[in-house]
Amino acid sequence: MMTKKTILISCLLLLCAMPLRAQRIQVVDGDGTPIPYVTVTTTQGKFIASTDIDGWLESVGENTTIHLSQVAYKPLTIAVADITDGRITLDEAGYDLPEVVVKPKDLLYCQTYFRDVYIDDDGPIYYRAGVIDNAYDIAKKEVSAKTHHLSRAQSGFWKALYSSTSGQYDKFARLPEESYYDKMRELQQKGTITLTDAGDGRQIIADSICQLGYIHWDAEERTRTVSFNLSTYRNHIKNKEKQEKAAKKGKTFVPDTVKQQRTSTTIYQVYRTDSVGNSRTDDFVMSQLTVIGRHRHSGTEYLIQVQSYATDYAYIDKKEYKQQRKDNEVDMNIDELRRFEKVNKIPPLAPNIQEQINKFIDKDDNQR
Repeated sequence: MMTKKTILISCLLLLCAMPLRAQRIQVVDGDGTPIPYVTVTTTQGKFIASTDIDGWLESVGENTTIHLSQVAYKPLTIAVADITDGRITLDEAGYDLPEVVVKPKDLLYCQTYFRDVYIDDDGPIYYRAGVIDNAYDIAKKEVSAKTHHLSRAQSGFWKALYSSTSGQYDKFARLPEESYYDKMRELQQKGTITLTDAGDGRQIIADSICQLGYIHWDAEERTRTVSFNLSTYRNHIKNKEKQEKAAKKGKTFVPDTVKQQRTSTTIYQVYRTDSVGNSRTDDFVMSQLTVIGRHRHSGTEYLIQVQSYATDYAYIDKKEYKQQRKDNEVDMNIDELRRFEKVNKIPPLAPNIQEQINKFIDKDDNQR
């Protein structure tokens, strides 16, 4: 018969044998600056969560090892027990944008490489990646684009479902006609947001309700990063409009919450700048769109993430752009995409995510 002392000792030994888990973590760069919108997954490629604008994640659950990835940094696999003081540091990817020589021509050609991944509690569901030929009309300030891509899904159902909406994500992966920094300044002038100096080149983006993101200008590296919670901003604007309409009709206003099926949409965008912080269209470096939602029936969360990188720039005329698009009209495969990433120093996906994607790509290709 076990005594109370024996039971107590057994419980203590069991607790000592259990791995320690960091329930709350913060992801930062080498300077200690928080990294927003870092995707955290399990060793099986299942989605756990994404960090907030200050790099925080409330819990990693019961996982003993996690994977982290973000558009501007090298992916990292780390044992939770090895996390010191709840902090995880990611190294910069070393991605380098080629220089462009300004010439008196009508169009700015920009090649962007993009990848679009859908991940939920079952791991990666859909993958789309490729190259976009962008032509920015300097006079009209408009972008036209042609996408060359590879897309695969875990099943025919997911490919049919997701491919029907993939065009809107391809559009985000193009060269932006206007940077989010410029959009923030426009919203500031309209009075819907405020930009407050926080020191060290950082500005806090906020509306009348809460903080929405950051602008960070690194004068030494000559880059500007914008992190912005788009869904929260839009929801606040929508509620304000409804409140004003309700007040005119003398009705009680009931605020909306973010739709249950889409809980968060965030933007991360990087541009190069000159010594005083100015940037042009051809200074676009990279961007990331992160959409987190919840499946209607199961209640489990999913993530859609679109990452885009500028890989080539040139000033060309319309004839040259037409030829460029023709030259790039080739069928892509996963090996060519991996080589393209290595040549252009684009940070790879987390190994566990890529492994799962490779499995359903191989399965799909073998059935063709």
